[in-house]
Parts: sequence; structure tokens; C-alpha cells
Amino acid sequence: MAVPVSFGINVNTRVPIIFPDSYSVRQLLALAEEAEALGYDAVWVGDNFLSKARLEALTTLGALAARTRRVRLGTAACIAPLRHTVWLAASWATLDQLSGGRMLLNLCVGGGSAEAAGPAFRLEFDVAGIPYAKRGRILEEQIELLRALWTGKPVAYQGAHHQLPEIEVHPRPVQQPTPPIWVSNNPQIFEMSSGVVERMLRRVARLADGWMTCLATPEEYRQLWGRIQQYARETGRAPESLQAGYQMTLNVHPDRARARAEGLAYINRYYTTGYRSLEESMWARDPFGPPDECAAAIRAMIDAGARTFALRFGSPDQAGQLRRFTETVLPRLR
Repeated sequence: MAVPVSFGINVNTRVPIIFPDSYSVRQLLALAEEAEALGYDAVWVGDNFLSKARLEALTTLGALAARTRRVRLGTAACIAPLRHTVWLAASWATLDQLSGGRMLLNLCVGGGSAEAAGPAFRLEFDVAGIPYAKRGRILEEQIELLRALWTGKPVAYQGAHHQLPEIEVHPRPVQQPTPPIWVSNNPQIFEMSSGVVERMLRRVARLADGWMTCLATPEEYRQLWGRIQQYARETGRAPESLQAGYQMTLNVHPDRARARAEGLAYINRYYTTGYRSLEESMWARDPFGPPDECAAAIRAMIDAGARTFALRFGSPDQAGQLRRFTETVLPRLR
């Protein structure tokens, strides 16, 4: 690869719940250790509160911090509005201390489509007492507050959704001035107004250190990333200061039919859907097939601008997929 690209593994914290006989919590922790030993750059965890039940993200990251030494540890992505901002600041700073400064906080507003357990997302916000329609504005205030609270200096804040007296949060994170904050969003897979899409992309350009999306075609990715870079210029930021990420769901197998059948079973169990084929779903955009197809899909996303990959294996056999990807796909990308 002519450009520097990093590869990380999403350890799939939902799989111990949907495929408990194939992938235990112990195996999840071991997968993170194996990914580090194999030279991967990062380990990622997903996040949900009630919909798509899984191991809680920040607790899991604490265990991963104790089991690894080098890899960056990140969320893909943390639903920030469901968490109290001051508590999140303290928790993440603690994780940064425990990991020796390896944390990457990738945030999102939460929500979803009917195709991916969408109705249950609103229940999460109702239970947490968070206004669903305001979650984007809440996230913007949260990012501002997190950066301020991590300085260790007194902070008072009066916003539309946060009213704080003067407080200090300790410990400070190892990474200074702050751990990196990314924002994830997926405007390409939802029906929304052009104004909402623009606000989503400008949020990244104005507030974040990086962007991650999923389920994009290379052309969609290129266009969205180009808009973020342009909006960054308009705010006076250097576009090259932002990082570009992509989470890819894949299944690697020399037998394409088997890869797609296993991937379909994974998607249907993960999202409680009933697709008869991957072609019916949004996940038809991601690769499920032989190593050369998977490598070609990754190469196309690199050409579109992606530089950081969070790989999520669509299979109950997470360790087998990791090894097959390492042995058969990575060499095609070097």
C-alpha cells in the first residue's frame, strides 16, 4: 500500500450473546490478545444499551486494557447521549490511565433504521430519559464539555442541554491535550433532509479528530469525506488533521456461497432480521467471499480515502476469521 493504513479488529461484543456456544467472553478477550500478537493496530468494541444486547462497552474496554499492551482501544461507536457527560469524562480518563494512553473515543448519536432494529433504539432513549430528537445537539455539547473537563481545570457550562456549576474532573487522561474524539455517522443509509446531512458532516469537521462510517459504497465514502474536508477548511481547520475511518463487516472464505450463507446467518441473528439473502440488505455493500474479493473491497475504500479500518467478522467463528484474514487477505494489501 502506497499510503499508511491501519487495521483493527472489532471484537464483536454482541456475539457472545447471539452465538454463546461458539464465542464466549473468554474467547473475546483472547481474540484481542491474538489481534495484538498478530500486529493489528487497534481493538474496537460496539455499543448499545437495550437494542442489540451486548457486553457493556466501557467495562469491556477496561478488561481489554488489562489484557493488551500496545493496540489502541476504541469504540465503534459509543452512543454518547445515553451517558452522563461528566461520568463519561471521568470513565474515559480512567481508561486512558489504565491503558497507558491508548484510548480513542469514537462517538455517535445513536438511532437506527427499521432495517437494523430501529424501533428499539427509541426505547433506549426513552428509558434513559433523553429526548431522541435532540440527541445530535446533545452530542455537540458533550464533545465541547469532554475536552474542557479533561484539562483538569475548573469548568462551568451553561448550554441548552447541560447546566453545570464550576467542577473539576480527575484523573486527567494520559493523552494531552485530550484523547482523540471521533464522530461516527451514516447519512448514506438513511432517508433525511439535505440540511440534516450537512449538519452531521459539519459536526465532524468542526468538533472531531476523525470520522468513521459503515455500509458505504466507495463513491459514497469519497463524496462524504470530501464534504467533511471542505467543511473543515471553511472552519479554518486543516483537512489533513482529521482521520478517516471505516468499519467493514466481512466474512472471508474461499467458498463464496459458504461465506455469504454464514454472513447472512450472522446478520439475521445480530439484527433480528429475516433476510433471505444478503442482497436484500444494506450489508450487500460489504464483502462476504474469497480473499481476493475482500481485499479488492478494502482497496476500493482506501482509494476512496479510508485510512483506518475496524474489521467486524460476520461469523460465529471469530478467531478463525481473524486468522484467515491475516493469512489470506492482508498479504494481498501489502
